[in-house]
Amino acid sequence: KTPREELTRILRVMERHSDRLELLLEDLLTLAQLESGNPNLQMGTVDLSGFLPEMVRDWEKKLTRKQLNIIVDVPTELSPISADRTRLQEALYNLLDNAVKYSREHGEIRLSARRRDGEIELTVSDEGIGIAKEDLPRIFERFYRADKARSPDKVTGTGLGLAIVKHMAQLHGGRVEAESELEKGTTIRMVLPNAM
Repeated sequence: KTPREELTRILRVMERHSDRLELLLEDLLTLAQLESGNPNLQMGTVDLSGFLPEMVRDWEKKLTRKQLNIIVDVPTELSPISADRTRLQEALYNLLDNAVKYSREHGEIRLSARRRDGEIELTVSDEGIGIAKEDLPRIFERFYRADKARSPDKVTGTGLGLAIVKHMAQLHGGRVEAESELEKGTTIRMVLPNAM
């Protein structure tokens, strides 16, 4: 290799590490703010039947790259919820990001909202590599990544995404739930109060 080629390679590696550190810093700051006594939620009315399809449009490039099909399922009669729109979007972005990362090519991702016993359930499901039963209880812990040996080589992330989702749900008076089966996929739910 010429010194120029070697230098280019080194710069690319540095750029990759720099990007990873930037993501980590952003996630740590988000988590610190969510855990602080003053998370500063900007509550407002969110109409999920418009919000979810609009959000998915931002994902078209990533979905096309892996030839993934996304289904958005929101009943039109679902009443709006009270939430911090930006925070809710951030939580769902984290869930969609995981679904895309761990899906195989030509897989399907489902983003849905429904009413359940006076609460609103927001669900992201994929048909990806899944999570082992023993790992499932720990996936919302910071930096926990289920069975690193099975993670696809290209999977990157800070390991804070699901911890952020859990905190966002709790700040809205809700909770998170997860179901998964190896090689069959994963379903993560944010269950939020329906009170307006």
